[in-house]
Amino acid sequence: MFAGDDRTLLDSVRAGSAEAFGELYARHRTAAHAMAKQVVGSPADVEDLVAEAFAKILDVLRRGGGPRSAFRAYLLTTVRNLAMALNNRGRRVQLAAELDGFFGPENHVQFVDPAVLELERELVGKAFARLPHRWRRVLWCMEVERLTTADVSRKLGISRNSAAALAYRARKGLREAYSQVCVGEPTRRRLAAPGVLLAEVA
Repeated sequence: MFAGDDRTLLDSVRAGSAEAFGELYARHRTAAHAMAKQVVGSPADVEDLVAEAFAKILDVLRRGGGPRSAFRAYLLTTVRNLAMALNNRGRRVQLAAELDGFFGPENHVQFVDPAVLELERELVGKAFARLPHRWRRVLWCMEVERLTTADVSRKLGISRNSAAALAYRARKGLREAYSQVCVGEPTRRRLAAPGVLLAEVA
């Protein structure tokens, strides 16, 4: 057995240790399977999803990216995101929400991991920080302060249509920035507009 905490194992994987990654797999595969069962419908899909998640993370780690700590949270988020991506591409992936129609609440136990919730907050925060100031401001007004489009237009001194368009671009930019953060793109980059990345000035 490979000794050390997850942080040490992750450093060893980046240095080329297959044994260290095998230990990470042994430690966290049960949690990955539990998450996969919540987002796909068949045992075969569960196995495929878990295998793909570990393979994707191994590739990211070998390239020097990925998590420095909190491996389990990163893994579970990867499992969930892969399931969503597969579903969006039209593959037969049955999400947990669809299973609610077949199994009543008394038979369905939602898998909620505090580590995942903590990682989600961290990833959203990093994605939010990549956005231009104007996008961050409109998102804060609408999502945190719960202001209406009319309120935002008055606060920013723009028309309602401009406020609505700005909010749309900001939300789209946040989704794109979140996706980039999840796959471990460099943190010292700022999203200027959807699909456009500019190096952040130090």
